[in-house]
Amino acid sequence: MGQNTNNVDMEGGLTKTRRIRAKGTMRRRLAGHGAVRINADAISAILAPMYSDLPKTIAAGEHNLTYGEVEWPTLKLMLDYLQKEAISSGRFYDLGSGRGRAVLYMSLSGLFDSSVGIEVLPERVALAKQALLKLRSAIPSAGAKIKLYEASFLNPVFKYKDAKLVFLSNMCFDKQTQDAIFQKLSAEMPKGSLVFCSRLPDASLPTFETVGVERVPMTWTPTSEIHILRHL
Repeated sequence: MGQNTNNVDMEGGLTKTRRIRAKGTMRRRLAGHGAVRINADAISAILAPMYSDLPKTIAAGEHNLTYGEVEWPTLKLMLDYLQKEAISSGRFYDLGSGRGRAVLYMSLSGLFDSSVGIEVLPERVALAKQALLKLRSAIPSAGAKIKLYEASFLNPVFKYKDAKLVFLSNMCFDKQTQDAIFQKLSAEMPKGSLVFCSRLPDASLPTFETVGVERVPMTWTPTSEIHILRHL
C-alpha cells in the first residue's frame, strides 16, 4: 500500500452499536450475557443490495493498486473461525479496506467492540462512506461503531494491541510493505488474536502459528487461498 501520514483520530465518535440477534448457526457467549445467535446470511442479505448499487472502484492516480473484494461466504468463514477462539473482546481491522464491505459486515455481526477500515485511496474511502450511509439509512442504529480512515495502515497512530481479528488481502503487496505490516502486527497484536491473509509473511515469525488454510471465494477467483494465523 502507498504511504499516507494523515493525522488520524482513533477514538472520535465511537458509541454503542446495535447487535443483530436472529436465528442462525453461529453463536457466542459474552461475559455477563447469555448466548447470542448470529445469522451471517442475514447480514449478507442486508449488505449485498447496497453494494450492488454502489459504484465500482478502479486503481488511479499515483496509487496504481490492484483491487478486488472479499465475497460474503468468505466473511462468514472468518466468523466461523472466530467462534472457536476464546477472545472476549477486541476490534476488527481491515487493512486496505476498499469500499468497506468487510468492515460493515463485521460490525453487524456484533462480535467486535468496533470495526475499523484503513484505506490509502480517497476514492475508495468515499465509496465506503457511501455504503455506510446506505446502511444507516436502512438501519439507523447500525454503524455507530464503524470507523473508516483514509491513511496508511503502517501509520504509527494505529496500534493493533486491541485487535481481535485482522483481515489483510496482501496478495499484491510489495516486499517492503509485506515485511513492515507483519512486523507491526507481530509486535502489537494481543495473544490469541487472529490474522486472515492471502499470503504468508515472507520471513518466518515465531509470534504467529498457522491454524488453517482455506480455499475461499474472492471477486477475482472462487478458490483464492487464505491463511489463518493466531498470535502467540
